[in-house]
Amino acid sequence: MAALLLAGCDMGITGDEAAQEAAVAWADAYFNCDFHEAAEYATPESEKWLRFAASNTTEAGLELLRERNARVEADDYFPVAYDTLRVIKLTVWNHLLPSVPGQEVRQAEKGEFIVTVVNRDGSWKVRMEGLPRSEKQSRD
Repeated sequence: MAALLLAGCDMGITGDEAAQEAAVAWADAYFNCDFHEAAEYATPESEKWLRFAASNTTEAGLELLRERNARVEADDYFPVAYDTLRVIKLTVWNHLLPSVPGQEVRQAEKGEFIVTVVNRDGSWKVRMEGLPRSEKQSRD
């Protein structure tokens, strides 16, 4: 076990990088409507939001994502005074826009999202406190 920990240190992955990797993995799954996979990168208390998002996903939305998958990139992180918390800024291309029943489902060209990532038992997990909302309004 100690050898694995030392090997991880030699790879040079910092807490910030590990938190960003977890945020990107979560977002890639979430914005492509793979909510089971997204749950692997989210805190247990986030499950209710994942279930809500899944219940509002339509076949039309899934079809759009099959044609043009969402793509995610971590842009920045914001230092926080706590070792177990990071705030990550993500850019997401081709994500589904929120819609109401009966409304046409559309994709946004680009959106910016801020997610909170916490360290739980040595793993970084996204803590959802609601559904993600784009900080940058799309021109779509």
